[in-house]
Amino acid sequence: MEEKYKLEKEYTIPYSLFRDAYRDYQKLYVFPKSRIKTVLLAVLALIMAAVRLTVFRDSSVAAAYVCYLFFVIFIALATKSWYDPNKIRDNLVKSVQTLGEPVYKIGVGDGFIDISTVSDDPSTDIEYEEGEGPAEVEDDPLPEKTRIKVDESFKLHEYDDYFLIVPDAAMLYILPKKGFNESETEIIRKIGKGK
Repeated sequence: MEEKYKLEKEYTIPYSLFRDAYRDYQKLYVFPKSRIKTVLLAVLALIMAAVRLTVFRDSSVAAAYVCYLFFVIFIALATKSWYDPNKIRDNLVKSVQTLGEPVYKIGVGDGFIDISTVSDDPSTDIEYEEGEGPAEVEDDPLPEKTRIKVDESFKLHEYDDYFLIVPDAAMLYILPKKGFNESETEIIRKIGKGK
C-alpha cells in the first residue's frame, strides 16, 4: 500500500553540516548531564583533599594514601566525564565522513515521518584497480525505511541550516534546509504541532 505523504523529498547531509548538527544535539541532550557529573566528581575530589588536609593531617600514612587515591580517582573520572562526549563526537564525525554523502529520502505524513537511504555515495559506487577497469563492488543492502512516530517524546529543533529530528533523547536525525523550498520547510516546522 502506498503511503500518503504531505512531503516527500530526497536530500544529502554534507559532512560539515553533520558535525555542526551533532554538536547542537550534544548541547541539548549530552553536555548538561556530562557537566553535572563532571562538577559532582570534581567536588568529591575537593572533599577528599579537604578531608586529607583536616581530618587526617596527623594520621597514619595509610589514611593519607587512601585520601590521595580517592582524590586521583575522582579527578580522573571528572576528566573522563568531560572528555568522553567530545571524543565520541570526533569519532562519529570521522565515521560519517568516510561514508561520503549518501542520498536519503524523507516522507512526512499525518503523525509519522519515514526516513530511508535511497543510495550510497555515488563517488564510492565504482572502484578502479590500478591499470584496470571498474572492479566488482559488493552491494550491501540499504537499510530499511525508519518510521518515526510523532508523539509526546518527539522533538523538532530548527536551526539556520537544518532541522534536528529527535524521536527520543538517544536518537537523532538531521534534515538540511538546503534544497527545500519555503512551503516544504513550513510542512516540516508544523510536524508535531497538531493538525
